Amino acid sequence: MLAVTALGFILTGAATYIGFSRLDADYNAARLERKESAVAKSLGFALSRAVGDDVEPSSLSWAVVSGGFADRVVEMEAVHGLPIAVYRLDGALFVTSSVRRPEDSGFPTEVDSEVLIALAQGVARLEVPTGNGDYLAYWYQLNVERRPVALVALRYESRSLEAVVRNEFMRNVGAVFALVFGAAVALAFFLTRSITQPLARLGSRMDDMDVGREVAAEPLKYEAAPGDEIGVLVDRYNRMVENVRRSAFALAQSERQSAWREMAMQVAHEIKNPLTPMKLGIQQLERRALDAESDPEELKDRIVALSSTLQGQIDLLSRIAGEFSTLARLPQGELLTLSLKRLLEEVVLLHEVDGVGPTLRCDGDVEVQGDADQLKRLFSNLILNAQQAIGDGPGEVWVVLDASARCVVVKDSGPGMTKEVADRVFEPRFTTRGGGSGLGLAMVKAIAERHAWRVDFDSDPDVGTEFRLLVKG
Repeated sequence: MLAVTALGFILTGAATYIGFSRLDADYNAARLERKESAVAKSLGFALSRAVGDDVEPSSLSWAVVSGGFADRVVEMEAVHGLPIAVYRLDGALFVTSSVRRPEDSGFPTEVDSEVLIALAQGVARLEVPTGNGDYLAYWYQLNVERRPVALVALRYESRSLEAVVRNEFMRNVGAVFALVFGAAVALAFFLTRSITQPLARLGSRMDDMDVGREVAAEPLKYEAAPGDEIGVLVDRYNRMVENVRRSAFALAQSERQSAWREMAMQVAHEIKNPLTPMKLGIQQLERRALDAESDPEELKDRIVALSSTLQGQIDLLSRIAGEFSTLARLPQGELLTLSLKRLLEEVVLLHEVDGVGPTLRCDGDVEVQGDADQLKRLFSNLILNAQQAIGDGPGEVWVVLDASARCVVVKDSGPGMTKEVADRVFEPRFTTRGGGSGLGLAMVKAIAERHAWRVDFDSDPDVGTEFRLLVKG
């Protein structure tokens, strides 16, 4: 609205100024033509009186024209208010109305050849600008037989007819528009406040709304007058919030059910693998026990061997169940202030392997808030993963603590990972080793997120892998 008002003021002012300029131009043109007609008649009377009715081009001679003709020309300037000059047809100055020199009054002593050519070619009158808006108007003075006898120049000084009126009008228009603009500013201010204040209150209420709850969200309340657009907006928003809440709740239920189904499939898969050899071993032992020709000593040895195998498989099942339980719901633990350097020293000492490491290098120390058991499990899984990546081949593992960057790096010189493996490295149950559960790195990510740490890695085939933990400040 303010922009439209300002634009209207600018356009009105420009149109007014252009209109006055055109009025001045039209007035000056009409005034010049009237002056020229009057001067031509006066000059014709003066020539007739000085020479007679038979005025010819040769009449412009002081031997023919009496000195009273010059006085008549001076009187014409006094009557018409414009300087006049009379030239012979060849362009030579004959007389002017100025008592001063012709150059001082703005008349040339010789008419420009272009002016003579233009008039000779039939141009009735010719305006020649002299600067500052002034003009010299040239035309032929004709005798009674309509033949040119002299060349007349009229000096015309342009002026603004309505300068005072125009300036006064522009001041009045400016005052009116200043008043209108001030009123528009005030109106825009009050309209803006009337709109923004309800919207601000609605925005604060929106911030307090929680669409993730199972119960219906409390709708926004707004006392709207009939036809109030903000009231319509609030009603539509309340309906949208309820629809979003229902969709979010349904999606959350679907995700939880999907997660539990996936977890159940993973647990079933991991448990099924050790159960198969256990069943086969028991079936073989049963067949030998029912065989009358079986050697009791051999049967005893097989029972002992199977018992050892079963115990190992049972331990494996127990470990798998424990790992899945830990991944599914990490214990909250107790967050204490811990020395990261001391914690890493304990983990490295526990997993040290000759020729492989890990080798610990600490650049200072960092104090963190965390659960000691979970953090030890996190670093243990990273170190074990690095050692298993090296396997029986040559390689080393390093653990680096950069206190200034608050970063822990666990890297190895193993075979590295391909892009396909790297894209799935944190997925539960994904493993490239037959004996692994695929939960080690998934647990690393879960524990890191539990402590609001960030974990990422780089891996290049035939170069090695580097895991980085950015510790929360």
